[in-house]
Amino acid sequence: MQLRQLEYFWTIWETGSFSAAASRLYVTQPSLSQQIRALEKELGAELLERGPHGISLTPAGRAFLPHAERVLRAAGEATDSVRQVLEGRTGDVHVLTVRSVASGILPPSAARWHSLFPMTVLHLHDFSHRRALEDATRGGQGDLSVGPRPAVWDGPIVTLGYEEMVLVGPDEFDAGTAADPAELAAADWVLYEPEQGMNEIVDRMAAALGFAPRAVARTGQVAAALQFAIEGLGTALVPNNAVPGGWARHTRRVGPGLFREIVAFSRREPTPPAEQYRHLLASSELPLTAGHGLPAGALRC
Repeated sequence: MQLRQLEYFWTIWETGSFSAAASRLYVTQPSLSQQIRALEKELGAELLERGPHGISLTPAGRAFLPHAERVLRAAGEATDSVRQVLEGRTGDVHVLTVRSVASGILPPSAARWHSLFPMTVLHLHDFSHRRALEDATRGGQGDLSVGPRPAVWDGPIVTLGYEEMVLVGPDEFDAGTAADPAELAAADWVLYEPEQGMNEIVDRMAAALGFAPRAVARTGQVAAALQFAIEGLGTALVPNNAVPGGWARHTRRVGPGLFREIVAFSRREPTPPAEQYRHLLASSELPLTAGHGLPAGALRC
């Protein structure tokens, strides 16, 4: 039994004739008759009876009609539910990211997404390290990933901008102040646990500036490192977007600036809802710096 046969049967009954049904369905009348005969043969009973006043239902046809209607209605609802997902009117989008991006970059886009697609739920799944994010993406988790650019990637990638890393401590500085490498080499540091992605960035910064940071504390959380630094425990490197506005004067640049590229990436072209979110990210004013806006001589990590 085919869905098309049920549609043909129901349309013949609604229009009252084979010719009218064939016209509505854009099929030939012989083809329509052939499909109805095949359906009746499978069921072992005639469903329709031609009479002087048109088509009427046989007892078997009257019993079969409500079931055919339910199946057709369910098929229509299923098709509409898929269309709603594709158009972003309902459903969900699963976005994989790293923790600093989840808290510092994506919240404005999540709010805008909700205002545009209130019936589509945005799920954010965060990882402590970019390598875990990449592994999850390769493993087929999520619809779209947002994070540092992978070193090697075969799927589509869209650049969103550059996230600046800044130094934080208890002292206050004028905007744009840069730290002296010799001072950083002599400083106490609040560092990150090895499984935290920021640990890798600190290592790259230290290598670029030619010193080995001396740890006085380690943490797995950017928020904790920031708090420890403000309290005077040591210097910490954090994403600039993670620094509350009231603490902005406690930050300094690393040389001409230390930046990490943030991209949207996936194993293959995203589904339509995920593509809508990717487009929203690319067209939004995120707390990121465009590539052409990076300072001369900026360091990249």
